[in-house]
Order: sequence, then structure tokens, then C-alpha cells
Amino acid sequence: MKRVWFFIAIIPAIIAARALFSPGFIHTHDGEYHIIRIVEFARMLSAGYWFPRWAPTLNSGYGIPIFQYHYPLPNYIGSFVRLFTHDAVYAFQISMGLGYIFASFGSFLWLTSLYGSFAALLGAVAGAFVPYWFVDIYVRGSIGEVWAMALLFFILWAIEKKRYVYTALLYGLLLLSHNILGMVFTPFLFIYMVIRNIKGIGSLMWGIGLSAYFWLPALWEQQYVVGLNTVNFREHFVALYELLIPSWGTEFSGGGFGGNKISFQLGVIPIIIIVASFATFIRRKEKQSDILARWFLLLVGLILVFILPWSKGIWEVVLPLQFIQYPWRLLSFMIPATAFLTAYLTRKSKTPYGIIVLAIMGVIVTFSYTRKVQYAPRNEAYYTARSNFTDGTSSMGNSFSTIWTGWKDTRPESAVKINGGQLVRQIRWKYLDKSFVAFMSRAGEVTINTLYFPGWIAMVDGVQVPISYEHDGVIHVRVAEGEHVIEVRFVNTLPRTIGNIVSFVSLAMIASWGILRYISRKYENCN
Repeated sequence: MKRVWFFIAIIPAIIAARALFSPGFIHTHDGEYHIIRIVEFARMLSAGYWFPRWAPTLNSGYGIPIFQYHYPLPNYIGSFVRLFTHDAVYAFQISMGLGYIFASFGSFLWLTSLYGSFAALLGAVAGAFVPYWFVDIYVRGSIGEVWAMALLFFILWAIEKKRYVYTALLYGLLLLSHNILGMVFTPFLFIYMVIRNIKGIGSLMWGIGLSAYFWLPALWEQQYVVGLNTVNFREHFVALYELLIPSWGTEFSGGGFGGNKISFQLGVIPIIIIVASFATFIRRKEKQSDILARWFLLLVGLILVFILPWSKGIWEVVLPLQFIQYPWRLLSFMIPATAFLTAYLTRKSKTPYGIIVLAIMGVIVTFSYTRKVQYAPRNEAYYTARSNFTDGTSSMGNSFSTIWTGWKDTRPESAVKINGGQLVRQIRWKYLDKSFVAFMSRAGEVTINTLYFPGWIAMVDGVQVPISYEHDGVIHVRVAEGEHVIEVRFVNTLPRTIGNIVSFVSLAMIASWGILRYISRKYENCN
């Protein structure tokens, strides 16, 4: 019977995601950036770079360290899907659709472990049709946030099942799925773990270690780039009426977009569920057993406090809040809160018919938001044939660059320029490892038209030499008269090496932990 409830639970999510599995392009705010990143990330994977940090052909061919700072998990998923679709546009949309469906699946598993299959069915359906879901999917195109939400549900399930190895692995993946939501969900998960089983809190620490190869150098070396945060949070608070009144728009938030800016509504059905849950909680005498309900109701209250303009003073003082960029991003919490409180109401109600009606109404009221906003006949070839996409930095306003140079808007004539000599032959010509022979008729400068960033090293005849980059942000090497072998490579810096070691050790410890627990359970079963 549980399998029946499960299939019923995910069918509405599959229908809601139907447009994402249709060929073609659905216009979203961030979609085109993600398409280009998937193409570039897949290019690096195909070249044998399993943990890409560099996008070699962006920035007019000068390259850019975008993957050092932008969450990698959606790019891995998109690159994998692209192997089957042969098209990054379709791969991006399918990857986002899979994330949404997996979130519904994870929600059902989590709620089943708390309240049983029937309550989980209603909770999963109600949670899957919170309006903010479709803002993320069909308006913003935020694939990272979609996968972060999916992983959050599976982590909550793993915590309830005391599967701490899974908790560590899933939490590590969550931190790789979206920088900001990973940060936002972390205190929530620690509090949830304290409420449910504080003994397992170490598994979250192992998850942090597992993802260190990404976040540690990103934090340590953020001083070398500009444009990581171009958003002024003060422009993105939400008016109370915007939370309460149903609306739908496709433009950005902030001033200047009038009535067509994106929707910040909580949703009519989620509001009813929250109010009914609060009333049920107040009426119940055994409130101590409803500690999770108390926590989720408090969470909803905190959301309302922090996304409304009157909290601006708190954001000004508590600096870490500013990394969230958009206060309305906290609406992400409405999804698990609605799912949980629906299941809670179902379990605590003597007759669940009203909850069934609410879940169905949630689907009906929100279903119109699942229609694709704009269809255009674009595929991967459309983007790779246009210089405004291939020569950009795959970021808003092409603002992402190093501190030594701005965005390069013109492609170089060649990958290597030799002043005072000529290129004799190429020895090795990979994205991050170039080796060639140059004959210098006189001492001069060799320019490798690649953006400089810590980790690039140059060698002449096997001896490392200084790199000059200050005046234009590009790699320059002084070479003496005669024939020389010149090599330029991208290697790990100290923070990247430390991050890699921490991730490897954490993975080894998690695997050892899992093996020991498996052996222990086998031994207990034998006895």
C-alpha cells in the first residue's frame, strides 16, 4: 500500500514538471547562464578534469575561474544528462525537472517516517504546489536551489531514519548544490538534528568536510575576484500585501518592474494550512509531543520577520544575512514547512477530509503556474554560435572577473603571442596545461592569452619562472634568446590542496563509518 501512496504522491509533481521534459527552450532569468555553464563544465569533464575550477573558453577565450565559486553539483547532473540529450538546453531543463520530482519523492519519504504514508501523501502534494516552487523553476530557472531543496528533504529523511552515513553524504551534496541555500539550510538542519537526535550531529560535520574541496578555496580565494555579490539586499524586501495576495509575473524583483515582477505570494492554501496548524497546536494539551510543529510554526514566523522591510535594520547589523542577497529567498522554507504542517494536520485531525480538500485545492489553484512562460525554438547550437554567449562570463552583466582585469570583450588573435621570436611546435595543448617550443631571436616576452589567477605557473626549460600579469591581467613570461621549451599549467594552491585533502579524508571516514556500521548490524543479526 505504501508504494501506491508513493506513486500517487509524485504523479502531480511529474505533471507539474511536464514542460521541462519537452524539447525547446523555456525562458528564465538564469537559464541561459546555466546552459552555457553546463556546456563549459562538460567540456572540462570530457578533457579529463573531474573537478573543474576553470572555464577555459569563456571570457572571450581568456578563461575565467567561475567554477571555483559557482556550485558544481547541478553542472555535474546537467553534464551527465547531456550525454543522453546531446543538447545543453534540454539537459538543463530535464535536470531541473528531475530535481523537482526527487524533492517530492524525498518529501514523501521524510513525512512517512514521521506520520505514515497517507499523511505523507497529502503533505508531499501540498508541498510540491507551494507557489514559490514555480517561481524557482519557471521564472528564475534556479536549478541549484531546486536540487538543494530535493537534498534537504532526503537529509531530513536520513535524520529520522538515523542513517548518519547517508546524512553526511547528502549534506555534503547539499553544500555543493547551491552556495547560498547551503548556508541558509545549515542552521535549520543543526536545529532539526538537535530536536530529533543530537547524537547524530557529527554526521553534518562530516558533510561539511566532504564538500571542503569546493567551499574552502572559494572562501579563501574570494579576494581575487569581483562580482561575487552584485545584489543590494535593500532593494528586495517584500511588502506584506505581496505575501498575501496571489500574483504572477516574469520580471525581476526590485524597483522598476511594477506589476509584472516575480511573485512573492505565500499561497492561499499554504496560508490556510499554517493558520489551521497553529490553531490545532494551540488547542492540543500535549504540546511537548508537538515540538516539531512548534519549530516549523516558529520558522514560518521567522520568515515573515526577515523578508518584510521592518527587518532591514537586522540585516544591516547581522552581516552574514547579506550573503543571502534576496530576503525573499527565505520563501524556500515555505516548501518544507507547508509539507510538514499538512502532514501534521492530517495526523492530528479526527477526520482528514478537510485536509484532502486543501491538498487538492492547492494543486488546482497553483496549476496555472506550471505552464511554461515563454517558448523559443533554441537549442545548444543557438548559444554556441553566438559570441554574446560564448565570449561572456556567464554571469549578470559579465561582471565576474579577477581583480587584475575586467571582462575581456575582444578575443585575442592567437592563444600565444611571442614578442621577439616564433612558435616552433606544440608539445601538449590542453586547456590547463600547454607546452610548446619557441625560438627567440632575441630576449623577449611570451604572452599566453589566458587570464591570470593564482594557480597558474610557468616553466622555461623545466625551471619555474615568474609570471607578469599586473598591467592587463593576462599571463606574460620573459624568455631569453635561443630555443626554449615553455610550459604553462594550472595547479592547486594551498587552500585547494587543503580542501582536497579534507574532502578525501572525510569521504574515507564516512566510508569507513558505513562499513563498520554494516558489519556491526550483520554481527547483531547473527546473534
